Amino acid sequence: MRGLTRSGAADAPLAAARKRVLRAIDNPGQEALTGPAILRLEAEPRTPADESLLYPALHGLEADWKIEAGWVTDVRGVRHRTYRRRRLPSPTSLRPLRHR
Repeated sequence: MRGLTRSGAADAPLAAARKRVLRAIDNPGQEALTGPAILRLEAEPRTPADESLLYPALHGLEADWKIEAGWVTDVRGVRHRTYRRRRLPSPTSLRPLRHR
């Protein structure tokens, strides 16, 4: 059956969507973006099939710890899910563990 394996041609569109999402949000000074904002930033022309893969790509990237997601509330009280590239902490911010 098509689409049930985690590798092969059936996963190629999702892999391409994940790459497009990472390129769209990979800007160090950029604040977190909503899904529609990510679609607007994608440089390549897209089809409706590409748009349908946005949220599966975002959720997969979040599960793989490539991006982090959070919630923000606008002035009307509407909550929006936002996404940004996960950054590793700087070595100077990491403190060694102290054993007791």
